[in-house]
Amino acid sequence: MSALGTPKNVGGLRTFVSSPWKVLCLVSAVFFLSAVQKFHDPHTGFSSLISIGDRLGENKVTQLKGVPHYIYEDSSGYDGAYYVQLALNPTLDNPELKTAIDNLPYRAKRILFCWAAWGLGLGQPGWIVQAHALLNVLCWLALGWVLWRWFPPTNAENFLRWAAVMFSHGVCMSVRHSLVDAPSLLLVALAMRWVEEGHRARGAAVLALAGLGKETSLLAVAGVADFNWRAPRTWWRPAVTAVAVALPLLAWMGYVRWKFGPADDPGLGNFTLPLAGLAEKWGDALGHLARSGDSPLNWATVAVVFALTVQGLFFGLRWRPADAWWRIGAAFAGMMVFLATPVWEGFPGASTRVLLPMTLAFNIMVPRGRKWLAVLIAGNLTVVAAYHEFTPPAREFFQVRGESAVVGAVRVELAGGWSGPENFNGDSWRWSSGRSQLRVRNASAGPLAVAVSGRVAALDGRTLRIFAGEAMVWSGELTEKKTSFRFGLVMPEEGMTLRFESDKPARKAGTDPRELAFNIFNLEFVVTPSDGPR
Repeated sequence: MSALGTPKNVGGLRTFVSSPWKVLCLVSAVFFLSAVQKFHDPHTGFSSLISIGDRLGENKVTQLKGVPHYIYEDSSGYDGAYYVQLALNPTLDNPELKTAIDNLPYRAKRILFCWAAWGLGLGQPGWIVQAHALLNVLCWLALGWVLWRWFPPTNAENFLRWAAVMFSHGVCMSVRHSLVDAPSLLLVALAMRWVEEGHRARGAAVLALAGLGKETSLLAVAGVADFNWRAPRTWWRPAVTAVAVALPLLAWMGYVRWKFGPADDPGLGNFTLPLAGLAEKWGDALGHLARSGDSPLNWATVAVVFALTVQGLFFGLRWRPADAWWRIGAAFAGMMVFLATPVWEGFPGASTRVLLPMTLAFNIMVPRGRKWLAVLIAGNLTVVAAYHEFTPPAREFFQVRGESAVVGAVRVELAGGWSGPENFNGDSWRWSSGRSQLRVRNASAGPLAVAVSGRVAALDGRTLRIFAGEAMVWSGELTEKKTSFRFGLVMPEEGMTLRFESDKPARKAGTDPRELAFNIFNLEFVVTPSDGPR
């Protein structure tokens, strides 16, 4: 207790709350976490953050097949789908990896955060998948705290710089797709924090770890090395530091090459002639804007390219080689000059996450005051594209309910005839092309009693019949208004197939290119153990 009888922790809380900028940082974190929470699904957890596409098909490792996870339809997914499979096999001994991961030797170089997910998941596949999905979230929170060294929450300008990094498109994209970029930025920032506090060896060690997470992080060695650029006799120091920091990555790359041979594409396709990729990106961005100026994403893409160009010009036109953060920013600005189409392509593309250390260095190096405020804002316009990364996937139109032990044994799978999931105003649905199927798998020890309910509507008057196997379990007349349906049955041990059939062919509605017949809303399966024959 203090002299006035107030507990110390309460006094600390009051001190925190008394700072409006600390409170605003806290509110920002709550906003971020609430956006992430929207990606949670009761059955698949946070796995929709990994971006696993259905085009992977059966080319997934057995451990991932056995874990419930969100699958994006008509999608190849994104890089996180490969890294999670490495996290499930951190020693790379599973022969399935060779067919499950494209260019395995190249991706296996980035092993650090796969090890981290395996450790956080305690080696359990289901936990590892969730740990991999949430690792970026944990790193986001840690990064917010580390950045207070350079942007203490004491005024509006510091908060602007802090938020510009935390909500930059690159950081948000890394979180959204469970990538290695935001965690790598955290390690670069932590390394520089320790270097600035006089712990240069500790900082170099952390940067060496960052190299195992993403090899381009090693460019930050430009800020870790202790040398005087005006004194050539000291230039050997960064060379020695660079070799020492790169040794863990080189050793791991040797192990990967020994196991799998050389990479089909070592990543050199990501680089091209100076400024060729950037010029091409400018042309594409402005061209799409001219053709579809009403698209927010096209405007956001132009803003992103403009912001990165401003950052690069800042380091190219304002030389400060004696400053460690300038050297880091200049190193990544130099890399930006050589980036090729694979990094720039897309809306807005991967360039923001690849160049995250440059974005951080930019916010640290831009001088304070109103004179530079326009430059600061212009260089941080990538935040306008971050909204796109926090759009959660549409929730599935069905759910399974009941006792947890029984629910865990039931899996509902799409079996053809459905369009993509859609959500609005609390409803979830899918359109049917007129004949659609759901396959319900039963992994319990015996038959289950299943109560099925939902709502259905159609484009016009028609009849819907629902079959379980060959037996019709429900029939009704449909209109444009939603109609409720309900039926019960006993599902055998081998599972069952539900078939939804309309008596009229599907048709198009307005400008929608799909052939539509009816849509099923909020389908629910309530399962309980059955006393029927086994």
